[in-house]
Amino acid sequence: MAAPASVSEKKKMAMEFAVTYAAAGALALACGAVFIVAFGGDVLVALGTVLRSSLGTWGGFAQTLNKFSPLLLASLAVAFGMRGGHFNIGVDGQIYAGAIGMTGTAFALEGMNLPWPVFVPLGLLGGILGGWFWGFIPGILRVRYRVSEIFVTVMLNFVALYLVDYLANGPWNDPLAGDAISLPIPDASVLPQVMPRAGAHAGFIIALAAAVGMYYFMTRTIAGYEIRAVGDNPRAARFGGINVARVTLIIMPTCGALSGLAGAIEVSGFHQSLLLGISGAEGAPNYGAMAILIAVIGRNNPLGVTIAAAVFAVLVSGSDSLQRSIGLPGAAVFVFQAIIVLTVVFVQARRNIKAG
Repeated sequence: MAAPASVSEKKKMAMEFAVTYAAAGALALACGAVFIVAFGGDVLVALGTVLRSSLGTWGGFAQTLNKFSPLLLASLAVAFGMRGGHFNIGVDGQIYAGAIGMTGTAFALEGMNLPWPVFVPLGLLGGILGGWFWGFIPGILRVRYRVSEIFVTVMLNFVALYLVDYLANGPWNDPLAGDAISLPIPDASVLPQVMPRAGAHAGFIIALAAAVGMYYFMTRTIAGYEIRAVGDNPRAARFGGINVARVTLIIMPTCGALSGLAGAIEVSGFHQSLLLGISGAEGAPNYGAMAILIAVIGRNNPLGVTIAAAVFAVLVSGSDSLQRSIGLPGAAVFVFQAIIVLTVVFVQARRNIKAG
């Protein structure tokens, strides 16, 4: 086993990490500027517009915080799986499973007149359990029948989506809404607001706590060490006495639980109803796809993932203003996301080649 890195080695690694991302950020800005100029826009106006609309006003900052919550939790779900050698492509389905769990719990407890300090945690727990179950299915299929979790998680995305469609149009439908949307959840199950006038809820605090918890779990516990060992070399981990099947049944349900918490927060804090517009459906943010990009950029490290999720939250929150200010299409944010990922991967590859 390799000796632990010294303090000087850790500082050197941190400096190399910072230099890599600084270079990637500069290159991404340059490529983005070329894209904006190609569409006849002003680079400084575009940058100022994004920052002003996402961070420059209380309302914009609140919406950025609200986007940050599901982005961070979904990205942690992907990063946790990848760190253990598992590819969780089912974030969108797990988010919807969590949204169903939250909504169903809220409706089931509606008549008990519970205070919000009790009601909200129970509702979030329902969402966590919904996502946990959606992650357990691919985990047990991989362990028992060696079915790739990639295929199962992708297929479960569609199952969850159609289940939400059925519930929002059927037994939970709000007849006054005139759309695929459920009745509103009880007021006592709604997440408290940290910026009431601007509309920011407390979900970002929960997401940050989850990132801290994941860091501690991965670096300070035996189970975290086993997950990292399986991710680095499953065959060596098996020879070393680690139960790889047990690790799989830790990883996949935990990924689902993190995504399910994201879905529960979206229902409890933002939409306050179950609907198809939470993630991955037409016109909704595709948190699953963005989570994969963020996990790659953050190198599956909770700190890196948190920083990358914050950047993407700013981009998503400020993207609508680009269409109004300089005439860029609404899908421009996806181009910027792709540019960021490609530049980070390019710079990392260049550094790896030089180091090798």
